Amino acid sequence: MNSERLSGMITAEDEKQWDGQGYANGWEHYADELRLLDYRLQRLYYSRKKRMDAWRDDPYQGMFVSEEEFLGLIAGMENDWANDPEAAALLEQLEDLERAIAHRIAVSVQAGVNLPLQTVAHTFGLRAQERGFLMMALAVELDRKYERVFGFLQDDLTCKHPNAGLLIQLNCRNAADMLEVRDVLAMSSPLSKYFLYKDEADTAPAKSFLSQPIVLNRRMVRLLLDGIASEPSDSVKRVTQRFNSGSPLEPLRVDEALQEQLQTFVRSMYAPERATRKRLAFHIWGPSGSGKTLHAKHCCHAFGKSALIADVAGMLLAERPFAELLDDVLREAILQQAVLCFTHMEALFPEEADAAARHKLRSFLHSLNSYGGLLFLLAYKQIKLSGDMKDRWVIDLELKVPETEEREALWKSFAAEARISDSVDWRVIGDKFRFTAGQIQRAISLAQSFTEWTRAGRLAAVNSEAFSDDIDEQALYKACFMQVQHRLEKKASRIQAKYTWEDVILPGEQKEQLRNACNQMKYRSVVYGQWGFERKLAYGKGLSMLFAGPPGTGKTMSAQVVAQELQLELYKIDLSQVISKYIGETEKNLHEIFHEARLSNAILFFDETDALFGKRSEVKDSHDKYANIETAYLLQKMEEYDGISVLATNLLGNIDEAFIRRINYIIKFPFPDADYREKIWRSMFPKEAPIGDDVDFKLIASKFSIAGGGIKNIAVSAAFLAADAGTPILMKHLLLAVKHELLKTGKLMTRDELDFF
Repeated sequence: MNSERLSGMITAEDEKQWDGQGYANGWEHYADELRLLDYRLQRLYYSRKKRMDAWRDDPYQGMFVSEEEFLGLIAGMENDWANDPEAAALLEQLEDLERAIAHRIAVSVQAGVNLPLQTVAHTFGLRAQERGFLMMALAVELDRKYERVFGFLQDDLTCKHPNAGLLIQLNCRNAADMLEVRDVLAMSSPLSKYFLYKDEADTAPAKSFLSQPIVLNRRMVRLLLDGIASEPSDSVKRVTQRFNSGSPLEPLRVDEALQEQLQTFVRSMYAPERATRKRLAFHIWGPSGSGKTLHAKHCCHAFGKSALIADVAGMLLAERPFAELLDDVLREAILQQAVLCFTHMEALFPEEADAAARHKLRSFLHSLNSYGGLLFLLAYKQIKLSGDMKDRWVIDLELKVPETEEREALWKSFAAEARISDSVDWRVIGDKFRFTAGQIQRAISLAQSFTEWTRAGRLAAVNSEAFSDDIDEQALYKACFMQVQHRLEKKASRIQAKYTWEDVILPGEQKEQLRNACNQMKYRSVVYGQWGFERKLAYGKGLSMLFAGPPGTGKTMSAQVVAQELQLELYKIDLSQVISKYIGETEKNLHEIFHEARLSNAILFFDETDALFGKRSEVKDSHDKYANIETAYLLQKMEEYDGISVLATNLLGNIDEAFIRRINYIIKFPFPDADYREKIWRSMFPKEAPIGDDVDFKLIASKFSIAGGGIKNIAVSAAFLAADAGTPILMKHLLLAVKHELLKTGKLMTRDELDFF
């Protein structure tokens, strides 16, 4: 082959025309790149020419390897053009064109001309070798002749895309180049992760690395041809959302100083005068509604950057492989030049991680280590990332629940914006519910919807058009409880509080103690906050009560009265789910109970606590030792809890003195005397229940020493007996129910009581 026959040879006129001239557009640039590719193809053809001539007449070409072909293959390409004038001329032409293209690109970039190939290479940080491979893979999209050329050079006309081996032959001139190519085409390289189409069939183990076809992703083809990125795939859309820097932004209502520090830190780390820039990741964690995503948005907005927010939990549940979807999300962030923000990071750290979960975590960390942009990693709880993030500073930021005064201010602020009249004591609500700003906002919105729904029903009934901006307090509490996310049901059962002060029959002293206990919770913000007592107490700001008395004397009912008065959830602890014979399990269960209760500020009601809160024994064996540890641990958790703990016992004498010192209120429930029993008897029957004229509550109360719990059972049983007889509730029904109750409990009746029947 003569040098004159080389198509597209660079002439003196070409060099004169290119001198100081850039490209007018990307298509001019692609024309030169294709011309450069032609030179490389000719060079490769020249290196194969002698061997091809020897095999041209072989009818079995490609079906077996002849001795001549074997010797040619192992001799290498350099032997084919060494000391060959035509090969040297071809190589010189190729290098001249490479320099000319590089010069014209530099001039074009300086002039502000958009060259898609150059822009994409710069955006994704591609090296020169990767950029060259990208152009060769794009050639089949610019001119279909390359489909046949590549098929011819690969001895297979069905292969219309270059494979790794062909790219190596076209670009590599020595062994060092070949080693670099393997890094360029590795699965973790930017070229493979963001640009190449992935087909599991083509990457089967039966295929060698060199035979893998290099096919561009269709979305990246459009970007390279049109200069614009098409819409991402549906799978990416489902797990991401974009925040544009110009979009409306919610104000930060708390932690403004933290946001200012965050912006100052980012500004200093990315300052132009800084010699070296450290890659950054901000791990922001805190409860729902604490403003994690909002802080990331504010930081991006301050620097005029968009944010791509990806839901890790959604990615883990997607049908597509997690690693593949993650690469698409990373590519999307690079394409949009957006700051990448991952939410629900705790999903990657399950409590009991299996092999699949650990593999996904490793894939995630590996991909992030190769990603150079700023990262926001958001989670509900703190996760350990510093040791796994190579060459990146991980800044750990905790967003806490606002203090009581801040919560009150937030409630008032959101209520004013929602045009809700100041008919609610926001101080009490703020003190009762330890909510974040986001939870408060959602509770206000939900309460409005509940109120309007209730009001619409009333207006429809009375056909009135009068509206009020007052929020229904019951609707507000309902909305607040809906914001509470906890798992107390695993170890406790919720009791729906229905009783009020009128329902509980107790002496005045006990009722006064209960009211004082409720007031301690109502006015805690005044005493601890406004009056400064919080500074004097490191812990122990909660309320603990001990209800002691015989069965049926009203302990559980009184707990419901407190819950109803304070509008708090009441959970009865199932001791069978708490106490464990295994060492350490009881403490673990107690920790979980108090942790979940802290999320809801619920009232914890420990009934029949003699077994769990008994006297600490003398240590005689290992069992005694660990039993005492459990007791001490419970004391600690009760003191740390800011809510209400109610302990109920039938035997006050069994409670350890250490408990007695630490309990705020000890309320003794006496066995009711005849007068109180009569009140209890009368209170047990609803006004709708038909009572016979012969019923004498005073007589029954004086004759039978039965506590309130037993009286309740008797009243219900007598009502069913009367309903079966089709008569009002008569004295004989009550007496028969009393007899059944006494026999059930095994109580011995006196002669007086027997004569009464």
